[in-house]
Amino acid sequence: MKWNNGKERARFEKEQEKLKKEYLAAGMTEEQIKKLYEYDLSEFNSERREKEHTQKLDFDDAEFNDKETDNPLLKKFLEVISITPEYSDSSRHGWIEDIENEKLSKALKNLSKDYIDILTDICVNGFSQTEIAQKRGVSRKAINNKISRIKKFLNNF
Repeated sequence: MKWNNGKERARFEKEQEKLKKEYLAAGMTEEQIKKLYEYDLSEFNSERREKEHTQKLDFDDAEFNDKETDNPLLKKFLEVISITPEYSDSSRHGWIEDIENEKLSKALKNLSKDYIDILTDICVNGFSQTEIAQKRGVSRKAINNKISRIKKFLNNF
């Protein structure tokens, strides 16, 4: 929405004349009325500056999936106003971030990806050793050995 300063200033002055009459009828002095006018004028100018120098972002019309929009301001600042989480809850190993014991969480992050995948399959996905073995194409005994090593590791905590 554009600001028509002439039209808005005329509307403002007309409103101020009306208010001045009301203030005089209420018994206010010229000095008090002048201070109120100055305050209202500063508010008017503030609104004018905002209208003249603010561009609407139009989030509702933007296609965020493609990051395509006609709004140049949104194009320029989309990355700044967007939040990218460090990890996603839909991440396979996002559960490690939810562990309250910081030492344990840090230690789990340092485990090999293979061990973390096995822990995730057992604890989060509820797979059995046999299901994990079949999925990986190894024997159940190999998975059992890895789980034993993970248990020894976890016993330290």
